[in-house]
Amino acid sequence: MRKRTTGPQILKQSKIKKVNDSSTVSTKSFPIDVKIKKDVVKRMPSEDRIETLTESIKYSPFDYQLYYRRGLLYFNLGKTSDALNDYSHSIKINPQFGKAYYARAELWAALKNKRLALINLEKAIELDASKGEGDLSDPPTF
Repeated sequence: MRKRTTGPQILKQSKIKKVNDSSTVSTKSFPIDVKIKKDVVKRMPSEDRIETLTESIKYSPFDYQLYYRRGLLYFNLGKTSDALNDYSHSIKINPQFGKAYYARAELWAALKNKRLALINLEKAIELDASKGEGDLSDPPTF
């Protein structure tokens, strides 16, 4: 029988040898592929998915989509401060990422801050219209 594994796993590990100035060799283990199968991740509890994304962010700190996805999970758990930080960080990395503005608009709408919700929603629509993608069809409710 095959043993089933659950939870996040780093698919590959590799060893790297680094030669220092004094010609000594040190070996460090690091992940090569931090991609995780989507169906496994979807079955994980939100807290575990947050932990997985946090670990991925350590290896890819400039991947704006990782911050965005973790922000969505935080928002669904009611951790609005953490969600706001992640959405804002995603926007800081890629100011042209309309989905982060849209998510931030939803967050501000949930917090009853209509002014900031509207500002973010307008920016999301502006970016969406300029790309012609049309994926922001459900505006947040105020």
